[in-house]
This record gives sequence, structure tokens and C-alpha cells, in this order.
Amino acid sequence: IIDKNTNDEYYDWNSLIADDARSRMCIDIRKQVDDEKYSLDLPKYQIMDVFKFGTEDWTNLGMSFIWSCFAYLKKEVNFTNLQSWSYMTSLKFSENRDILWHNHYKSVETDTLSGVYYLYLPKDIDLLTAGTEMAPNGVSADHKTRYFAEAKVGNWLIYHGEKWHRPGILQSLEDRFVVAADMVIKK
Repeated sequence: IIDKNTNDEYYDWNSLIADDARSRMCIDIRKQVDDEKYSLDLPKYQIMDVFKFGTEDWTNLGMSFIWSCFAYLKKEVNFTNLQSWSYMTSLKFSENRDILWHNHYKSVETDTLSGVYYLYLPKDIDLLTAGTEMAPNGVSADHKTRYFAEAKVGNWLIYHGEKWHRPGILQSLEDRFVVAADMVIKK
């Protein structure tokens, strides 16, 4: 499903990556956090290179990201780098959202496609504002151009990596689990 106004596109992978697989991936992430194997210089409880966990679940998720990027581009491309990370958070560990704005590297030689995949979201939350907040014209631009891309469990949200974004609004003490990824494409 493509949003014609934003150039964001959703790809539904619930038929390949079902609830049980998503639950196992959440357990993998929580174990990394419990073992304090997360990046200290990034948002709290962010774990790098999750596609490299090597289980069938993580391989399927990584391949679903690649396929989603190809579908977004409407063609297969050679990519030079694939990065992935997970993010476990709740109101218990909330951070100042203003410092979480970021975009992903873009150079004259490469383009970047980014994706967000919601493994698990607490019940009874507003899925729109829990999603990813986008600032297509930059953080300092008119606030009226900002919008939330809805959180959809089991779906990849694909967008251009140069678009400024940050995690949606935390609304629960229960942990939410998100996976993000970048595909770097040589021009």
C-alpha cells in the first residue's frame, strides 16, 4: 500500500512472519538487553545487526526487507550495504524525543532506503502516533509538514533514508519492539 502524499509504502509480511516468529524475535531482543549487549551511544536498548542473529526468523525478516525495498523501487538493484537494528522501549525508559530526530546517510555516490518493522506493540494504544514521525522537509521546517506513519505490526514501512524521522510517541509501560533497517544502493 503506497501513500501517494508521502512516498511511504507498507509491505505486509504477516503470512510469512507470523505471531510466533515475532514473539521469538522479541525474546531474542530482550535477552540481548538483559545481557547488556546493546549500544551505549545510541538510543537506550538499541541492538545492532539483528539480521545477523542467523535464525530462520531473522533470515526471513532480513529477506523480507530486501524484497520490500526491491518492490518499492519496482526493480532489483545491487546494494552495497545492509544495516539492521532493533529498538525495545516503553514509558519506563522514555527519552527526550527531540534528540531522537535523525536521517540516514546519503552521499553523491549512494542512495539509502530505510525501513521500520513493528514486531510487537502494546494493546490499547493509538497506532498512528505510536508509529514513526516523519519530517520530510527537515526538523526545523514548518511543523505542519510533519506527519506520523502508522505503526502496523507485521509490516515493513519503506521510505527514502534522507527523510528525517523519529520514533513515535510512547504510550504504555509495556515494551514495544521495533526493527529498523537501511539498504545502501550505489547510484
